[in-house]
Amino acid sequence: MARTETVTVVFTDLVGSSELASRLGHDAYEALRHEHFTALRTAVMKHGGTEVKTTGDGLMLRFDSAADAIDCAIVMQQATDGAARTAHRQPLQIRVGMSSGEATHDNQDLFGPPVVEASRLCAAAASGQIVLSDLVRMLARGKGHTFTPLGELTLKGLPDPVPASEVRWALGGGGAALRERAEAEGGDDPTWEPRHR
Repeated sequence: MARTETVTVVFTDLVGSSELASRLGHDAYEALRHEHFTALRTAVMKHGGTEVKTTGDGLMLRFDSAADAIDCAIVMQQATDGAARTAHRQPLQIRVGMSSGEATHDNQDLFGPPVVEASRLCAAAASGQIVLSDLVRMLARGKGHTFTPLGELTLKGLPDPVPASEVRWALGGGGAALRERAEAEGGDDPTWEPRHR
């Protein structure tokens, strides 16, 4: 039976998957893809989320808490980046979009405005970005996240622009990882901040 729920919906997408599959070959790519999704699903489970479905090279997720959804997205980005660095291979990159609102739950799927918005925000995100609607940002305020306003985004299939922000995140591993990235990207520039490729 269909019911309406207030949820935060998250979409992930593996960037450049077709090119990666072509370069690695089917078997190697599928093994890498399996490893990647296992890491994402572990993060989702630890943050109280639920996997709604796979979307080819990404996941559609739902959370009861906007703050938990953001925390999970950050961990997913860190895990994706960190796994590639640990294995000393070509880094995988994901983009993440999320939105909150009332959605209809029917036949183990979700439908409604936050689903469409989250999907479109994911598509609009760059590699390594977490892009969310301003409603998600407001619901999660005071939880220790850092946001950068992106203004109003015109998204495919939506009649009105969507006010959006980016969640700032850093590599796991503390100051050493950040210093390593600072040297690679900004040298001694005191104004350097982590950027997401």
